[in-house]
Amino acid sequence: MIARCWVVYLLLHLTCKVSLQNSANKFIRVVGDSVTLPCIYENQHPSTNVLWRFNVSKKVVNIINGNSITEKQDEMFKNRTESFPSEYAKGNYSIELKDLKLTHAGNYTCFLQKTNEEKKIQLFVKEKPEKPTEKPEKPIQNQRNSCMETESLKIMTFLIALLSLFHV
Repeated sequence: MIARCWVVYLLLHLTCKVSLQNSANKFIRVVGDSVTLPCIYENQHPSTNVLWRFNVSKKVVNIINGNSITEKQDEMFKNRTESFPSEYAKGNYSIELKDLKLTHAGNYTCFLQKTNEEKKIQLFVKEKPEKPTEKPEKPIQNQRNSCMETESLKIMTFLIALLSLFHV
């Protein structure tokens, strides 16, 4: 019985961790806001080439040999992107998108050419509310309790039912 309890505990714990990791790169913002899209790689040299893309093909910005290149940038990102050159040596190739429009909602990819690694970020952009809210929306990644309250309860119910089948 104790072994079964440990199995249930471990499955719940691991499922919650996976659920949090999957939602870690989803952000919700309002039209007109700014957002920093994270792209951090461990131990990268500042001359690493990083390509930022929107919905696979639209060029957001390229970071080539430590320089942010906006040539041939898609029009929807003109004068709206900023990178952080002082952070490149730390492997941080995050970018900030400013003055968001509804059309900025979608999937962003940060591709590291040297190792063919990529980070995916999903951005949701909502209309501004009629009257201001007291607190700005936070990235989904900070809502840790929602994982424990929803996913874990569903899984626990399923596992209890499954364990009761073997107890007969």
